[in-house]
Amino acid sequence: MGRRDDDSFVEFVAERGNALMRTATLLCGARQDAEDMLQTALEKAYRHWGRLDTDSDPEPYVRRILVNLVISRSRRWKILREINMAKPPETTTPSATHAVELRGTLIDELRRLGPRQRAVLVLRYWEDLSEAETAQALGCSVGTVKSQASRGLARLRERLDTNLAPLGR
Repeated sequence: MGRRDDDSFVEFVAERGNALMRTATLLCGARQDAEDMLQTALEKAYRHWGRLDTDSDPEPYVRRILVNLVISRSRRWKILREINMAKPPETTTPSATHAVELRGTLIDELRRLGPRQRAVLVLRYWEDLSEAETAQALGCSVGTVKSQASRGLARLRERLDTNLAPLGR
């Protein structure tokens, strides 16, 4: 049971920084907000870095800090900002950029979910964590992860069905 040093923190950020930034961007919706949230999460993690056991993986600890920061911020704001993007052009056949448009639509709808449902879906499906790992990262039960994922996916399906009807899917 050793203690972590500053060099191990720099190494961790170099190795896992991009993955954490991707998670932060999906959780926050906007890259600028994600950068701020990740910076704050890394600051908090660094303050306690020396206390972390070298035998354990620090990523779940940092991810949990990040998720908690995003949820706290949304509680303070009460109303999440929505970034409005132009609707895809109405065509009957998928265009060459259909996959990009579909991804943009999906991310827009993901941003419209509540912070808890969004966190569950991002950790569970984008980060490919198990239900137990997601529950641990969020500090809730596996049942909560299942119900939030189910409700979030149902809401996404409902909204995507109406948004994708003009695309002729």
